[in-house]
Amino acid sequence: MTHPRLTYVRQPLGIDVVSHFEAALHKTQGDYVFFIGDDDCVGPHIEAVAQWAREQSIDAVISYRNSFIANYYWPGIRSKYYGDQYAGKLFLNRFSSRAWRLDAGKTVNAALRDLGRGLGSMPRAYHGLVARALINQVVSKYGTLFGGVSPDIYSAILISSEAKNPWCVDFPFCLPGGSAPSTSGSGAARSDTPRLREHPHIRPFRNLTWDPLIPEFYSPYNVWAYSAKKAVDRLGDTRLRPNFPRLYACCLLYGRNYGDAVAKAISNHAEMFGGLRTYPAIAHEIAREVAFQAQRLGRRVLNPKAGGSAKSTAELETIADAYDALRDQCLAVKAAPILHQP
Repeated sequence: MTHPRLTYVRQPLGIDVVSHFEAALHKTQGDYVFFIGDDDCVGPHIEAVAQWAREQSIDAVISYRNSFIANYYWPGIRSKYYGDQYAGKLFLNRFSSRAWRLDAGKTVNAALRDLGRGLGSMPRAYHGLVARALINQVVSKYGTLFGGVSPDIYSAILISSEAKNPWCVDFPFCLPGGSAPSTSGSGAARSDTPRLREHPHIRPFRNLTWDPLIPEFYSPYNVWAYSAKKAVDRLGDTRLRPNFPRLYACCLLYGRNYGDAVAKAISNHAEMFGGLRTYPAIAHEIAREVAFQAQRLGRRVLNPKAGGSAKSTAELETIADAYDALRDQCLAVKAAPILHQP
């Protein structure tokens, strides 16, 4: 694979994902950086979005917020509830193409309130454009951009703490992918692993000290929560308060086989913050999560097929095929980012 704009660097086997991201960062060039995983792809018009951001002194741009606009599942992926109905398909949800400014502080607080759910609307390096100047500012202040055990969440919190002019462009210039070995593939299969340190994602983190407030078993929400907590600790901002009861609610609802680990973390929280701030809050968060899942179930009842209301395109063997299909669908409806002067 040769191209004047492509540099291929292979890291040693066994390196942890945070070190991998840091090594990749040091190899990057250009005014904006955009990280993707090995099963992801950029989307149409990403260069136009980056050019607009540079011209308008925008330091970060995201495509999607709480859910993907477009995403692709590689062949071989299986869902617990839908079998192979996701495999080899592109899913495209509605989007407006419009751009608006984000309040970075509010996005961090919202993500911490829903601790463990994901990136939310935070400016980000993973699946998002970030100005080189902003990255340099973060690295100069905190030493590294990535940390925790999930580099996307950790870096997003640090980036959001320093971003002065972040924007969202509601257009699929990012195309996330999911494959069987990936974290998103595990999410589709709903497969958690109880032994945290034996999980392939965690094993390379040698001498890892787990946080006593996070239940010690592998699941996406625990990994995200741990990384968010590490970022908050690094910032040292006492105004930022991760909502641990929300995490415990998810663990109690979805990780019932790991009750001892959950109970230990809850006990640590009660000892640190008091039972009156712990147990009623967990009950509230359980009710909130049940209500959220009831809404999701309602949408599924209305759109019971795989992908829900998203438009799907099948028989796509690679993400390059998915990119072509996404580009063609955008062209067919003359969709392009509506970029204006802030």
